[in-house]
Amino acid sequence: MVPGHQVQILITEGGDVLLEDAQRSRDDAVWLIQPNRNLSWRNTKLVFLLLGLCVAAVAGYFVTLGAWLVVPFAGLEVLLIGLALYLQCCHAHRQQVIRIDADTVSICDGRQEKVEASYPRAWSRVVHTRDPSGWYPSRLFIGAHGRFIEIGTYLIESERDLLADNLRCALQDA
Repeated sequence: MVPGHQVQILITEGGDVLLEDAQRSRDDAVWLIQPNRNLSWRNTKLVFLLLGLCVAAVAGYFVTLGAWLVVPFAGLEVLLIGLALYLQCCHAHRQQVIRIDADTVSICDGRQEKVEASYPRAWSRVVHTRDPSGWYPSRLFIGAHGRFIEIGTYLIESERDLLADNLRCALQDA
């Protein structure tokens, strides 16, 4: 922890984590936005092992009855379960990092540390659009000069409202 930094961790209704790290003397703010992670990687592997053992037990029973043709399909089932669990785990470990410093606003894909977009702070703005019929979730954009990027896609409405308000306040403090 750097002296002079304030860290605020907001655990939201959906279990998502919004981390704000602000040093007001330098006008820095960082938000780490990530979806609710139901299972850790270790627990995902345990679930896969348990499901694989169940499928193997059922396949073994059918083999003892003489239905050996069940084995390739059981293997395919275990493979598909493993693939589904892996994709879910990768999806759950996504995150966005929004950094506002004295001159720029940058949005990074936090898992790969790849900068998705960077905008001048003075021209940046937050746009929070809502569906007029109320059927679809709102969308939150940040950008400048006609180029915007959507942020917080896996947040619930109240969290998206909170993030929009916090970003607007941080941008106005310039």
